[in-house]
Amino acid sequence: MTTESKLPLVLLLMLTGIVLSLMVAIIGLFVRMNQLQEAVLAALAAPPAGATMQDVGLEVGTPAPALILPDPDGTPISLADFAGRRVLLVFSSVSCPACTEMYPHLRAFSEAHREVQVVMVSRGAAEENRALVEEQGFAFPVLMWEDGVAQEYRVPGTPFFYVVDGEGVIANKGFGNTQAQLEALVEGRAE
Repeated sequence: MTTESKLPLVLLLMLTGIVLSLMVAIIGLFVRMNQLQEAVLAALAAPPAGATMQDVGLEVGTPAPALILPDPDGTPISLADFAGRRVLLVFSSVSCPACTEMYPHLRAFSEAHREVQVVMVSRGAAEENRALVEEQGFAFPVLMWEDGVAQEYRVPGTPFFYVVDGEGVIANKGFGNTQAQLEALVEGRAE
C-alpha cells in the first residue's frame, strides 16, 4: 500500500474517532443536564428553611382556582364537575419516590371514604399515567399535569394535597404519605 492510498483510510479513521468522541460528549452532556434538572426541581419543590405549612401553597379559606385538565385519554375534567362534594386534590408525579409510596394509601383512602372525591393531577406522560392507573387500580380521575395549574395552586412539591370543600373553598392543605395523614387532612386535624 502506498502512502497516497493510506491517506483516505487514515482520514476515515480520524473522522470516525471524532464522531465517536462527539457522541460520548453528547451522552455525557445529556446525563449531566438530567442531573441538574432533577436538582433544580428538587430545590424548587422544597419549602424554604423555617417555612410552616401556612407559608406554602394557597391559603386555607380561599376559593380553589378553576381547574380543567385532560385525563390521559384526553377527556377534559373540571373541578367544577364535583361541585357540592368535598374533593381531595392530589398533586403527584410518576417519577416521585414519595408519591410511589403514597399511592397504595391513596387508593385505600379513596375506597374507604367514598364521600370524598379524590382527583389526582399527575406529572408524567399520558402513557405513564395510564400505566399508573392500571398498576394501582385507581378508580378516581387522574389528570395530566400542567405547569400553569401547578403554579396557580402554588404546589410546593409532590405529593401535595388540597382539601376543597363543597363550595369550592380550600379547607386544608399539606403533604401526606399515609392513609392516616390523608384522613387527618380531610378531617382538618394535625397528624
